[in-house]
Amino acid sequence: MQKNKTRMYASKKNALYGVIFQFLTLIMSFVVRSIFIRTLGNEFLGLDSLFKNILNLMSFTELGIGVAISSSLYEPLAKNDTELIKSLIHLLKKVYNWIVCIIIMVGIIMTVILPHLINGSMPAGARFAFVLYFLNSAATYMLVVNRTLLIADQRGYINSINQFVFLIGQQTIQIILLFLGMNYIIYLLIQLISTVLSNISLNIRSRRLYPYLNSHKVSRLPKATIQRLKENVIGMVSAKFGGIVLNSTDNLILSMFVNLATVGNYTNYTTVINGITTLVNTAISAITASIGNLGTERDYVKEKKTFFQLYWGNAILLMNLSFGLYFFFGWFIKLWVGSQYRLSELTTIAIIFLFFQNQLRQIAISFQIAHSLFWEQRYKSLFEAGTNLIFSVVFVKVFNLSILGVVLGTLVSNLLINIWWEPWIVFKSGFHSKMRDYWIAFISVNLIFIGSLVLIHFTKVFFSNFILLCGYYLAFTVVFNLIMIIIIPDFKTLIKKLI
Repeated sequence: MQKNKTRMYASKKNALYGVIFQFLTLIMSFVVRSIFIRTLGNEFLGLDSLFKNILNLMSFTELGIGVAISSSLYEPLAKNDTELIKSLIHLLKKVYNWIVCIIIMVGIIMTVILPHLINGSMPAGARFAFVLYFLNSAATYMLVVNRTLLIADQRGYINSINQFVFLIGQQTIQIILLFLGMNYIIYLLIQLISTVLSNISLNIRSRRLYPYLNSHKVSRLPKATIQRLKENVIGMVSAKFGGIVLNSTDNLILSMFVNLATVGNYTNYTTVINGITTLVNTAISAITASIGNLGTERDYVKEKKTFFQLYWGNAILLMNLSFGLYFFFGWFIKLWVGSQYRLSELTTIAIIFLFFQNQLRQIAISFQIAHSLFWEQRYKSLFEAGTNLIFSVVFVKVFNLSILGVVLGTLVSNLLINIWWEPWIVFKSGFHSKMRDYWIAFISVNLIFIGSLVLIHFTKVFFSNFILLCGYYLAFTVVFNLIMIIIIPDFKTLIKKLI
């Protein structure tokens, strides 16, 4: 009972700190982005988005090793096995030192071929700007081991505070200098300095909390641990590859087959989606370590119950957020960057539906990580990546669907591959259970979601006034959540636990 209370307390504390700080950071990011568009223009916005996608592709060098090792930390942390913790952290440090070197070398190569990734002329100073971009990525990896240990030890709130303080400082300076007419190079230089200072600060804090990290005497890892790590890393290589293709090629495809301005228009929408996704994933990531701690008890019935409580909680939260997007996405884009950047309603609905399906997977993914089920998913991401890439290129190049094409390509790969493969791994290898209950939950969630969207579509047209629309949204969500609490037992149980 005491362990359950400790896990619940840690989960709530990590989630609370993470979500609050991410929300404040998100608001600040929108302010910076608005000023960025007005001072540097949509072309540099598209260039910035392209750089992010290239860096995500380059992050393949990490191979998911960090996730594989961090998931191996749950059990030794629960048992306070400091020798095994030290050995795992030592291994992680060696891996990331190699990763930093590889990122720098690959970054130099990408700098040379950069003009071939842009349809049209390349903005002045783009090559030097990309150098600063990939150096910032390399700096992030230099001390990532401290962040990994804190999160695995259910102390993610310390990392949240650290990131918030330095990011807000960075963005404040960027806003001031943007108003003073600074260029894109200075903008990126401030980002790099902030990343380095943040990592140094977190390193100092971690060594105070875990003094045994200062010891240079490290034991060899047990053969069983090494074997399991090898399997997890191989599984994560596949998962990493699939994730990169799934999430990082959209802007690249638009840049190559359409233009940078279209990339900028799409990025306005994905910035909103990514901001909300970050908030939701911050809360889910905050409880992943507690799920891992629960998994050390080997009580599969208890874990399965926890899974469905979290699944329904996550699904209903996503529905509320998706309803808000459907009500207000167009209004927000118009107020934020201007009506000329608004996308069609069909494309907007597709983006919202993709957001919902992507995030619905996250509870299953968290249980995969908690159980270190990386080897079991080694083929899944390869099929996922191939399906996404083929459909996205066909929709954009052959059918000229532009932004809608890349959204549909990603959605198709989700619906064909992810909705059944990821939970199948968790239920088969994690819970040792059949998937009947999962399919009932999945179908129920999607029927409720689609039915609610249809109802909103035919009723929101009567509320053209923004204030009335806000009132209708609030009334709709209140009634919707009350009904969910009454008819969904797992959601009702989760609400009671949280309160």
